[in-house]
Amino acid sequence: MKIFILTEGGRRIGFGHVTRCIAICEAFEERNIYPLLVINGDDSIFSLTKGRNCKLFDWIENKEKLFSEIKDTDFIIIDSYLADKNLFYKISNLLDSKVLIVDDHNRIDYPKGIVVNPSIYGDKLNYIKKKDTIYLLGKNYIILRKEFWDVPEKKINKKVGNILITLGGINRENFTKMIANFLKNNFNIRTYIVSKDNPIRAKEMLSLMLKADICISGGGQTTYELAMVGVPAIGICFAENQHKNLLNWEKIGFLKNAGWFSNNELLIKIKEKFNELDYNSRLQMSIIGKKYIDGDGARRIFKEVLKRI
Repeated sequence: MKIFILTEGGRRIGFGHVTRCIAICEAFEERNIYPLLVINGDDSIFSLTKGRNCKLFDWIENKEKLFSEIKDTDFIIIDSYLADKNLFYKISNLLDSKVLIVDDHNRIDYPKGIVVNPSIYGDKLNYIKKKDTIYLLGKNYIILRKEFWDVPEKKINKKVGNILITLGGINRENFTKMIANFLKNNFNIRTYIVSKDNPIRAKEMLSLMLKADICISGGGQTTYELAMVGVPAIGICFAENQHKNLLNWEKIGFLKNAGWFSNNELLIKIKEKFNELDYNSRLQMSIIGKKYIDGDGARRIFKEVLKRI
């Protein structure tokens, strides 16, 4: 069986799409099917894709090369903000609609196939429903890396001592250091930083999350892993697509939303949210996160793909 997964990632745009696609790969690999991961990006992604069937090239600009390579493919999965509507339709037509598209905010009118919105608000968006198209929307399809499918029980400590800071893969080094220094100057804590210059594999991230009493996180894919582990979090919004995610998580009761990174009073907001996280609050947030996500989203997606092949 020949499966292609097309995505993007690297130093300039971060690693969220790549991380998500690796998780989809792992659901196939669990059944001894090994997709080819095709990434539009740079060599920084190799720290995440080591040991995996992977090819690096700009499949959006080099369309003829892409079409040549996928002509005898059984199924294609696409996770991209950069590809336009015409390219999605061309790929769907070439493969007789045997395509799955991962979407976060109802970005365009997608072609026939499978549309997945793996977010806590995906089932609340008004997708244009099409005949012969399957829509997999909401929390049951949240995509987590294999290490987060079944996680150890997390202990919620009475006192806060360890803070994990992870704000995404784009250039945020100085911003991250500013937050770390601010927290250390105001609280008796230790900080652990995961950044663009310090990307780590899923097993290491899980270990840090199990150690952390609180995480300061960007509003994207990491929030789902934090919920699965049960790490109380303070979210910072860096992009419009993260805004809805953070608002919904806050409404559910899993995290505290500090707002936009550009807010001049962000550090004050972080301090306020930090002070709200007493033991009982953190315990309740941890329980809510773990109840909300079951870790089987990638497996459910795999089963739907098999039905279409």
